[in-house]
Amino acid sequence: MAEYKLAITPRAVNDIQNAVNYYNSKQGGLGKKYYNDVSKQIASIIKAPFSRAIRYDDIRFGVLDKFPFAIHYNIDENMVIIQGVISMYMNPETSWIVR
Repeated sequence: MAEYKLAITPRAVNDIQNAVNYYNSKQGGLGKKYYNDVSKQIASIIKAPFSRAIRYDDIRFGVLDKFPFAIHYNIDENMVIIQGVISMYMNPETSWIVR
């Protein structure tokens, strides 16, 4: 079984931080719960990156368990590259085009 490395783009880091800030503004500690959900999904993706569906082009996505967000990523050789963490309430194709 191949071992995959992780890269997170600056845009994806920004997506995560914005959501953490948003959830913390709604309730203390909620941002940490969101971050833990993201971390759990990323760990799952790293273990089996090809198990997630391809959404468009070569972008796959993994849905968070407790928050309405999906981690959008691609695979390049032995590297999983997180491209964005996008709210499921937004149209991902439109949101992706804007990027």
